[in-house]
Order: sequence, then structure tokens, then C-alpha cells
Amino acid sequence: MSGRTSVIDSSSERSSDALLAACYADMRRVARGIMAGDGMRNAMAPTDLAHEAAIRLIRSDLSGVNDPGHMLAIAARSMRQVLIDEVRKARAVKRHAPTMLTIWPREDGDRLIDIEALDAALVALAEVAEEHARIVELRFSLGLSVAEVVTLTGIPERTVKRRWQAARAWLRDHLGDLQDGA
Repeated sequence: MSGRTSVIDSSSERSSDALLAACYADMRRVARGIMAGDGMRNAMAPTDLAHEAAIRLIRSDLSGVNDPGHMLAIAARSMRQVLIDEVRKARAVKRHAPTMLTIWPREDGDRLIDIEALDAALVALAEVAEEHARIVELRFSLGLSVAEVVTLTGIPERTVKRRWQAARAWLRDHLGDLQDGA
């Protein structure tokens, strides 16, 4: 044994791995939802997307992740990055690789948007308001309801609704109003 520190570190790694394992079924559900509206659905299976995201998460530092909601938000971000990497690979091979689209939810219908543009907008939002970006990850990327976000985060319902509304408005502005908005 190399000492007390390594025991603490391995215990932390095990709890992160256990949390990831506990969230894996939800990650597959999220991957199915993401792939259902994306242009890459024929290039990668949802299970492959969840596997690749899980591998990336295992290789990363998850020591600050303590709850399933946070883990799922990080997993959704990882899945989005996997898809963006796949698009970039396809573009490197072909000159005119298709743009990968995802669905922007609206009350009166869905609108397709470029996933790379959405990712850049979410990164920019996180720099301005990290909690707002987390609400977007949970609502948009994971498809959770307001009640589910409240349960996962412990944030009051009114605050979740306010942050969701403000984040959507900010993203609409940042993304060029998405041709009449969300």
C-alpha cells in the first residue's frame, strides 16, 4: 500500500465511477433523444454515443461531481462534444459533410439548429451565467421537466423557470434569433 492519500483518491474515483454507472441508463435515454433529431443519426447509434461519452467521462476528473443531475449535465455536454468531433472528422474526409442539426424546442413546433453553433452558445452562456447554462443542459439536452430539474438540483421552481426563460432569451439572441426564435 502506498499510503493513506491513495486510498482516499481511489475512494473518490470509485464514487465517481459508481455515480457514472448509476446514470448510464439515463445517458442512453438522453443519447436516443439527442440522436432522434440530429442529422448524424445514421452515422452513429445512440448506444455508441453513450459509450463514447462514458469513456471520455471516465478519463476525465469527476471529483467535483456529487449528484446525478450534475453528472447527467456533464454527460450531455460530453455527448454533444462527441457528435461535434464526428462532424469534424466527416468534414476532414469529405469537403461537403452534412451539417449536424439538433432540435430547438418551442411550444408551437421544433426548429432545427446547427449543433456546433448551439455548443458555442452554451459555452459562452456558461462564461456569463454558469447556473443558467446548467439549467439549459438539464432542460434542453436531457429533456427534463422543470419539476425534475427542481428535484435534481434543489433549486426552487420559480428560480428554475426564471433561469430557463432568461437563458433561452440569451441563447436566441446569441444564435441570431434562430429565424424567429424559440
